[in-house]
Amino acid sequence: MNIPIRLRLLLAITLLLSPTSPASPMEKSIGWKLPEDSALLLVIPAPPVMGSTAEKADLDGVLAMQNNPSPEALAHAEKSVRFTVFSLSDVLGADFNSELYPKTAAFFDRLEATVNPPKNFLKESFGRIRPYRAFPDQVKTLVTKEEGYSYPSGHSTRAWLFALVLGALDQGNRSAYFASALQVCQDRVIGGMHYPSDVLESRILAEEIYRDLLSNKDFMNDLENLHQAEWTRKVRPVAPKTSFKTP
Repeated sequence: MNIPIRLRLLLAITLLLSPTSPASPMEKSIGWKLPEDSALLLVIPAPPVMGSTAEKADLDGVLAMQNNPSPEALAHAEKSVRFTVFSLSDVLGADFNSELYPKTAAFFDRLEATVNPPKNFLKESFGRIRPYRAFPDQVKTLVTKEEGYSYPSGHSTRAWLFALVLGALDQGNRSAYFASALQVCQDRVIGGMHYPSDVLESRILAEEIYRDLLSNKDFMNDLENLHQAEWTRKVRPVAPKTSFKTP
């Protein structure tokens, strides 16, 4: 049967506009290129073996952090579940948001897309069970539950990497960004989602990824463009020094 050309054109347009059509590449952030994920196995060691003395020490660290946390600590831990770069507004204030910093929002979305594949590769490679699942009779679930593997911590990796990049954009507040990122790491242990070693190795992973990005010309050009676009337009006050307990 011959289909009239006008009908064929209409069918083609309908398929293009259909919600089942593949998403445009621009609708999803694509990360900057990094070395092969497998190279990270030379940087990030395996987590403590189940039943080992090292794992017992790790568990004790979780239990210590969960011992009578204040309501404020629990509220902050729950807030960290939805961590984004703008969670670091505790350094810059309420004006640090996606409406006033749209290019920053897009840049850090791409940074998250960059860090997720290597982080997920390590999680799948090691397959460590989260503490609230491995020790349900001892570890409490004090924040919104998260599934998947525990090692390394995705939240902590992003927080530390974001702090490194923000410190390059705004060097006067570099220490304050790190303090805020450490609080996110602590929050993940308080919540029962991670062990102390999960967040420690996450920081090492973030440092390794940042080192690789510093040698990536595309990343450095994009970072400089972002700095010129949104980080030189006004002077931001240096945040007061804050000390947090490192998990």
